[in-house]
Amino acid sequence: MIEKIKITDTSVIEQIRDNMPTATISKNGLMPAGMIGTKNVMSSVLLCETTNTAVTGSLLLAVSATTSGIPNLYFITMGRAAGSTNNPTLRVTLLSGIYNIKIIGKTDANGVCRIYAERNQYTPVLDVIAMNTNGITMKMETADNSDFANGFEATLI
Repeated sequence: MIEKIKITDTSVIEQIRDNMPTATISKNGLMPAGMIGTKNVMSSVLLCETTNTAVTGSLLLAVSATTSGIPNLYFITMGRAAGSTNNPTLRVTLLSGIYNIKIIGKTDANGVCRIYAERNQYTPVLDVIAMNTNGITMKMETADNSDFANGFEATLI
């Protein structure tokens, strides 16, 4: 029987982390620091949803047509004041590539907002790094386009 040991020494934890393989789409391992998720699907993706009325969030989204393709990079920001159940302010900045993806939000009557990346023919591979997620939980779940029908599109800046 193996005895359980609680490891609290950060240098030991970092040594373990340094010796574990990094997770990729095709192999198991530790997820790199800050990485939230990867999806390699031919569908739209639910990126995140709000957990509070007050929201401050930013995500770095990489989208490519293939696992070896050069990605388009998008910086997504969202914000909403405490107590509001309206749509959060949702903005997308194109950092590299060409604009060919829609970021769409849909807010329920109770104020829960879900943010989606709408799939088109050029967007099967998505990687997300969370920069700031106050009031937001990451999802990275396959979504149907009907899930965000009549939603609002992010402002491209």
